[in-house]
Amino acid sequence: MQHETLLLSGLSLQKAFLPPEAILVAVGTGAGRWTDAAASGRRCFTLPSSPPGLDAWCGPVGPRQIDWLILDGCGDALAVLDGAADLLRLRRIDFLQFEEAEAGGQLAALYARLQANGYSLFRFADRNLEFRGTPPEDGRGGTHMAVAPRHWNRLFARSQGMFRYKDLFPHHGVAPRGIIHVGAHEGEEYANYREAGADRVLFVEADPATFATLQARFAGHGDVVCLNAAVSDRAGRARFSRMSSRQSSSLLEPTGHLAVYPHITVDEVIEVETRTLPDLLASHGLAPEGFNVLAIDAQGSECRILTGCGDLLAGFDAVVTEVSYAELYEGSGLAADVDDILFAHGFDRVAETSPYHHSWGDALYVRRPR
Repeated sequence: MQHETLLLSGLSLQKAFLPPEAILVAVGTGAGRWTDAAASGRRCFTLPSSPPGLDAWCGPVGPRQIDWLILDGCGDALAVLDGAADLLRLRRIDFLQFEEAEAGGQLAALYARLQANGYSLFRFADRNLEFRGTPPEDGRGGTHMAVAPRHWNRLFARSQGMFRYKDLFPHHGVAPRGIIHVGAHEGEEYANYREAGADRVLFVEADPATFATLQARFAGHGDVVCLNAAVSDRAGRARFSRMSSRQSSSLLEPTGHLAVYPHITVDEVIEVETRTLPDLLASHGLAPEGFNVLAIDAQGSECRILTGCGDLLAGFDAVVTEVSYAELYEGSGLAADVDDILFAHGFDRVAETSPYHHSWGDALYVRRPR
């Protein structure tokens, strides 16, 4: 009966919160039934009750991000977490589900390990998710769920939306002097940046039509500079997909985006000139020292823009960027790829949020203390 509850509860949440292409990993003697139950196009991996560490398995053969991890007959849940230390530290497991019996009397230790990595814990109670700040001691058993912080707003249908920098920046020691925003659209983040204390904003927008609106909006704003440029990893020419919702327009061809948002289509494809960010600043006589925060909202081009920054990244205290957890545009880097670039340049990822859809969100990276 407990196994049936675990299966039904998990499937209900998966249906509500995971896209069809999500990656499900089940560990333990009961793992096989999840492959059958989770059919619907999801990629399902089953591992034995005593697998090699999940960190080691993900490196050569497994996914770098696990959407849903299920412990079902694994024998020693704490040992599984020991082998997934990096995945948990980087919050690359979105949902982790286990039956209380899997804890083997170590439920408190399981809770402590997960909470130390930023996860919130819940128990299924009367067909609802019951938040648990501490492990229950009522002897009722049941199914437990750990949820990565990027999903909290969506899980509880909060209306907070994306990051509010006034609260987020001070919490992580970031004092914005100037902000470069690549992929500005019509400058919707301006009030958010000013509220956070930024004295200067550089908006860069690739689409000439959208740029015209952006430029008109901020005419006369002495604290704002607007540039029409397509920022990438090299200078050249590129095709630009202008979408019916201009905020989805991209240097990359939409793929998964068309499935996630079928009402947003390609209106036309134009050709644009691409520049690296350092070259763009230099050609307009803008001193990099005037900006200590980089923001990117470029619909899949994040890795290319960051790669093109090169040594310029050393001058930023923080980078806030859109990240993807599934391919939405052809050839786009995923969140783990953004991690690789920014970790190598001395940043740590300190916050993530995905309030609208599982496949994408924003992440904040802050420079490690020198």
